[in-house]
Amino acid sequence: MVLGKGSNLLFSDTGYSGAILVMGSGFAKIRMLDDVTLECESGAPLSALCRFAQERGLSGLEFAYGIPGSVGGAVYMNAGAYGGEMKDVLFRVHHLDRKGNAGSLSASGLNLSYRHSAYTENGYVITKAVVRLAPGDPRVIRARMEEYMQRRRDKQPLDSPSAGSVFRRPTGAYASALIDECGLKGRQVGGAMVSPKHAGFIINSGSATCRDVLALIGIIQDEVNRQTGYKLECEIKIAE
Repeated sequence: MVLGKGSNLLFSDTGYSGAILVMGSGFAKIRMLDDVTLECESGAPLSALCRFAQERGLSGLEFAYGIPGSVGGAVYMNAGAYGGEMKDVLFRVHHLDRKGNAGSLSASGLNLSYRHSAYTENGYVITKAVVRLAPGDPRVIRARMEEYMQRRRDKQPLDSPSAGSVFRRPTGAYASALIDECGLKGRQVGGAMVSPKHAGFIINSGSATCRDVLALIGIIQDEVNRQTGYKLECEIKIAE
């Protein structure tokens, strides 16, 4: 298994039966290719790429500031927020295939959609992403980034451990609103709790096990389906 920052993963209580390769700080270089094009290794935090772009007066990544993942992870799941997605800026992605051969996919070959890319299916290892941005005023870009970050602080339980947003957005509704509507805010199994601040998050009170989280996910899915008819699909991945 190849990891970036592991921000949307839930590992089994029994551990992981295999090797884990972390694309961390040793694989996080960012460089300019031309006036509006950046190349970033997949282990870099997404927030670092956002700051790099802002400091050079390049706009387009403001939506991604504060998403707690790596660049590789953001590409893998076409991360998005506040009306923006990685598909809006990606130009090319470099990878290693299952046999270790280097290759790349252009934007048209990435098959990007809601929380989906070609890499969620092909099993290739993302090594670098190339993004194309637009010139802008660094001060305006920074202000927009800070606005989005403040909105995150105001609405999301950033002060508590979690694996991020638990469920995918169902067609025609929002998972967090459905969970709230069903009276599940604060619902708890062991050390796992539906965040009282944002119902789309399950937080760890300090003693949560994987089993606790999975049990709570099941309760949420059953109750939301019973009360509203919607079937919630997990966005976090279970690693076993």
